[in-house]
Amino acid sequence: MASSFSRYKILLLALFLIVATGAIFVLTISKQQVNFSADVKPIINSKCITCHGGVKAKGGFSLLFREEALAKTESGVYAIVPGDAKSSEMIRRLTLKDPEERMPYQHAPLSKDEISILTRWVDQGAKWGEHWAYQPIGKTPVPDEDDEWIRNDIDKFILARLQ
Repeated sequence: MASSFSRYKILLLALFLIVATGAIFVLTISKQQVNFSADVKPIINSKCITCHGGVKAKGGFSLLFREEALAKTESGVYAIVPGDAKSSEMIRRLTLKDPEERMPYQHAPLSKDEISILTRWVDQGAKWGEHWAYQPIGKTPVPDEDDEWIRNDIDKFILARLQ
């Protein structure tokens, strides 16, 4: 009898640990900051930009620049409402089951992971990453390192990185 009870306790503990681990994983993923350049831009470039970029801004919606993406579409609604994925037409259209309304139109639907990334990105404010090539050049401060083998500022960067 005692052996059966202790097996039950072990199974219950194992089940609790599995559920707790899963919950922690889900909460961590949902809070994880989405990076526009690494996470969002590849999805937009491969699945959206051919119809919603540049001259082709179907439905009055373009994802080429942030100002265009946040503007009202031809139908008068906002496709992207920063901080509110539930009110964003883009997210709604990505999740529809009707192939006549779902985006991307006449193509395979986005994966659950891709939709999750875009949803979290919108909920996190739809921040638009600037390409590194468009960033102004700034002076990088030289690390304050001192060692007998340092001969120039490059050596200071190397030593700081090694430490």
